[in-house]
Amino acid sequence: MGLPLLAVGLVGAATSAYGTYASGQAQSAAAAYQAVVAQNNANVARENASMESAAGEAASTNEGLKTRATVGKAKAYAGTSGVDPNTGSERTVRGGVEEMGMLDQLTTRSNFAKKAWAAEVQSTGDEAQAQLDQMQSKTAAIGGDIGAAGSLLSGASTVGGNYLKFQTPLGTSGT
Repeated sequence: MGLPLLAVGLVGAATSAYGTYASGQAQSAAAAYQAVVAQNNANVARENASMESAAGEAASTNEGLKTRATVGKAKAYAGTSGVDPNTGSERTVRGGVEEMGMLDQLTTRSNFAKKAWAAEVQSTGDEAQAQLDQMQSKTAAIGGDIGAAGSLLSGASTVGGNYLKFQTPLGTSGT
């Protein structure tokens, strides 16, 4: 009667150990997957930063072209009206238009630079998350191994103690 119970105890300990091991491996795999997702997000954010920078340069160039076209039209209009476009108020007005155009260009570039910076910050955060998830993956696997070993040792200790109880005749203390 004692040996079957001991066998059941050993099977229970082994099952518990395997469950702990499998749980650690599953947690490890989940964290590893999250690390890959976070790294992919970092790559996308880095790519977005690059695209924002390029878009900012293009938009800034377009602002400059618009300004030059406006200044050219004003100069041409003044010339066809019989006014010297290079003197007096005509020149001052054009200078103001050029300055406003430059401000628009700088504002556009600045706005896109802020978007690019935000994407870079996101990329850095995602990379940090990927590293954290990788660390969690490693520790979960180790924790599963240690937990499984602990379950086996605890189960073996319990089974051994029960075995000794069966070996000791009733009414004796066993010492």
